Amino acid sequence: MTESVLDKRCGPITSVAMGLPGDHEGKTATRIFIVQGTEKIAMIDSGLHRGLPQLKQGLRELSLSVTDLDYLLLTHEHMDHIGNNGWIRQNNPRCLIMGHVARADRVANNRLNATAIVHAFPEGQHFDLHVEYLDWMGPDAGAIDRYIRQRDVIRLGGGIDLEVLDVGGHAMHELGFYELSSKTLIIADPLLPSFNPVLYLYECPRTMRETFDKIETFLSERDVQTVMFAHDTPKNVADTIDLIDDCRMRVDRVEDSILTHIKANAGITFADLRDKVCDDQGKVHEWRALVSIDASLKTFTDQGLVVQKQGGWHYVG
Repeated sequence: MTESVLDKRCGPITSVAMGLPGDHEGKTATRIFIVQGTEKIAMIDSGLHRGLPQLKQGLRELSLSVTDLDYLLLTHEHMDHIGNNGWIRQNNPRCLIMGHVARADRVANNRLNATAIVHAFPEGQHFDLHVEYLDWMGPDAGAIDRYIRQRDVIRLGGGIDLEVLDVGGHAMHELGFYELSSKTLIIADPLLPSFNPVLYLYECPRTMRETFDKIETFLSERDVQTVMFAHDTPKNVADTIDLIDDCRMRVDRVEDSILTHIKANAGITFADLRDKVCDDQGKVHEWRALVSIDASLKTFTDQGLVVQKQGGWHYVG
């Protein structure tokens, strides 16, 4: 008998987990979410392309077909969340792909998406775009048809409604979805689990911390019962708040580590700083870490704490 791929269920929401390759192999997964109303069916994120067999099987187990999907709602543009957009678009042209306007160009162009983050810095140019990113997505992209934003509500019928929430910081224009009938908050990557093998990824530390605060406030103000994550198992409110606190500490540790190494190694290069910070956290030396460290360096520069000169970083605070 074939083992079920349906990961978790919460009211009208079912998640399907897909294992991740590379440094993540056997350590973490990404999840997509299928939300069934009486009139419409939505999928939140499409996952990574090598997880397409799990996506198809999950639909079959729910007695659904890709042609039954009315909406594909995107949390953000990263490769493990939009990898099957093209397959859905090809097999169900009527399915509306909905997401944030700010990164629509990356969603519509896989190569642009890959180069914009993997090769964002010269220190990341040696990473293979295919292995690190493009192989996680299908050969064709699936562009956004309709833009959504904070406080929009997607109505699926039978009282099954998804309210849109801004949860940026990891990706600057990331969206979450709150299913009102089951009081379930669905978020992808603003709260990353500690077992993630790579450094905490954020594009702006200030925005990331604001999102931590925003989620914590939302949990209490909206009487949330369950939080479902792309890379972790569902949690109750108390456990989610513990995770938020842990995420805050991990971002703080990254920034403390950056300043410690700049103080101790005047003129340290960007690449060497990445390696030392990753070693401090026990994380792999890879391209995602460059994004986070660059984001904090920009903040420290604005604060007058550090300066870059002659290719290296110096502490001046």
